[in-house]
Amino acid sequence: MERGMRKMENKQKRFQLLWRGSILYALFYTACLYHNASGITYPFFAGGTLLFWHYFTKKCAGTDSENSDADRQPNKTQLHKAFLMTGIVTAGLLNCTTDSGVLIFFNKLLMFVLMSVLVLQSWHELTTWSITAYLKNCAAMLCGAVGNMFAPAGDLQACWKLRPAKQEKKEAASERKRIWTSVGIGLLIAVPIAMFITILLASADAVFCKIIYELLTFSVDFDILENIWSNLGLLLNIAVVFALCYGLFTYGTEPGNIEKMKKLAAPDEANLDTYIAITVIGIMCAIYLLFSGVQIFGLFLGQLTLPEGYTYAAYARRGFFELVFVCLFNILMVLFTMAYFKGSKTLKILLTVICGCTYIMTVSSAYRMILYISSYQLTFLRVLVLWGLAMIAVVMTGVVVYIHHQKFALFRFLLVVMTIGWLGFSAAHPDYWIAKYNIAACSDGKECDNFYLARSLSLDAVFALPEEIYNQGKLGNYWNRARKYQRQQEAFLGFRTFNFSRAYAAPKIDKPANMR
Repeated sequence: MERGMRKMENKQKRFQLLWRGSILYALFYTACLYHNASGITYPFFAGGTLLFWHYFTKKCAGTDSENSDADRQPNKTQLHKAFLMTGIVTAGLLNCTTDSGVLIFFNKLLMFVLMSVLVLQSWHELTTWSITAYLKNCAAMLCGAVGNMFAPAGDLQACWKLRPAKQEKKEAASERKRIWTSVGIGLLIAVPIAMFITILLASADAVFCKIIYELLTFSVDFDILENIWSNLGLLLNIAVVFALCYGLFTYGTEPGNIEKMKKLAAPDEANLDTYIAITVIGIMCAIYLLFSGVQIFGLFLGQLTLPEGYTYAAYARRGFFELVFVCLFNILMVLFTMAYFKGSKTLKILLTVICGCTYIMTVSSAYRMILYISSYQLTFLRVLVLWGLAMIAVVMTGVVVYIHHQKFALFRFLLVVMTIGWLGFSAAHPDYWIAKYNIAACSDGKECDNFYLARSLSLDAVFALPEEIYNQGKLGNYWNRARKYQRQQEAFLGFRTFNFSRAYAAPKIDKPANMR
């Protein structure tokens, strides 16, 4: 009985602490992001989210001790927090400076990942966590937030049951009952009298009769119905964000859940027989060394005889995506081996050889893609793949260090590298440079793919387009994008959707000739 009462009191305290903040955050989230994929409110949303997180992690039970532990390590922990916060705000800012859907999507994804790590760091000491620990706890935190979406209802029920039952409240309730009873009796008397008088007055005055008729008759306005559905969607958005926010803090601050997350973060036992790994990795090394030799002498130096029917260009362009997949597979294989197999000097050497071969495969993939681009020009996918290969090369450097120094904070290294790499890529506005490169290539006598330039790129590319594309009326895609943006700006609260790239590009685009 006493235990149950203590549990209800904890729920009451939690509700009193969280409900106002969660509602305010839900309203703030909706005001910034509802029906707004890439507006100027994104950096404000990022900053507001950080302020909300900072305030409530200090307020919620169970966080003070964790935060105090983190505060004792200002050199590393606080610097990492500052990096995460800077990355979140920068990603939000970049989101409203581009029209590229891919960039917008990954900017949002980066904000989510960085915020998840920041929340985990508020409740736990992460310096000893492995990559799997981060992944498992991020998944647990997300599932916990969803699983506790109905926690506000339970906490509100506890508050209701624990409300003070004072005599004054009973008397107030009795008085309210008496007043409503009197009002009901008055209405029963007044309604028939009012109806009789209204009929008489309507008979006496034609204008009054018309007003009464219009008040008593109505028709269904479909625009109103549409607005009702829109408002329901708005309210649903607020309710979901409120429930998720409340559920996240409910899950993250309960002592039992904190202990569960610590257990999930415990290092995996590397108890599998090392000779199994040596056998598997040794065979893979032999295959990779042979393949790497072929790449060096055949692709880079051109010293090997090609199969019949192959040109050198066709040979170089073949198998690109297969190599990218193998590179990613090698990274996962090395990390899995380090996590679950007993370590040995021989195994470390073999894994290092795997990493070296992966470097050669990465260079081979990049070389093949560059040759492909020289023949068929740039596309966004090709540029994105080159960026991915550069990231694989840097990531593999961290993996090599981790093989020989397992205390190396590999996850933080990967997070920093990928964050800086993506923010730089997004800030560069690749669509603009793609258009610029392709147009320059066309000036050298190559055939220009005007269809791709006019149909597949975002508004970021508009200022790189030649006048002939404007004159030929081939701007259907850009014109549609610009008109959609202008309609958003003309709508109520259209300032929320202000986007720098679209705002600068829209005045430059006139209606294509074939659409006039």
